[in-house]
Amino acid sequence: MGLVQKKQTFKKGEIITKEGDLTFDWYVLVEGRIGVYKGERNVGEFSERGVIFGELSGLLARPRTATMVAIVDSEVMVIESSVDEVVRNHPDIAHKILLSLAERLAKTTDEMWAVIEGKEKQEKTEL
Repeated sequence: MGLVQKKQTFKKGEIITKEGDLTFDWYVLVEGRIGVYKGERNVGEFSERGVIFGELSGLLARPRTATMVAIVDSEVMVIESSVDEVVRNHPDIAHKILLSLAERLAKTTDEMWAVIEGKEKQEKTEL
């Protein structure tokens, strides 16, 4: 069985997914730049062609963890297949999702440790 997919264009400023929504599609960036927002705060962005995003909701069957907004006119591939379908019938895509999640976890871990180390240095200088 093939992936259920369709190309979709989002204009600059258009919301792709909204934090808290209970939707399970995931996306592949074809062209453009996407901003990631928690509440009103921009917490990141990406523009690399082929990057997968929005997969956490599908993997965990949980509401969206962030709002994704097109920073410039952007084109994405919307994937409507379940995680089970991808793992069973498209292991190459499942592998790419796994690598993407691992890279984001490593980045988040590095950022967390930088904050902790910064606080420890600040506490030492205050003593």
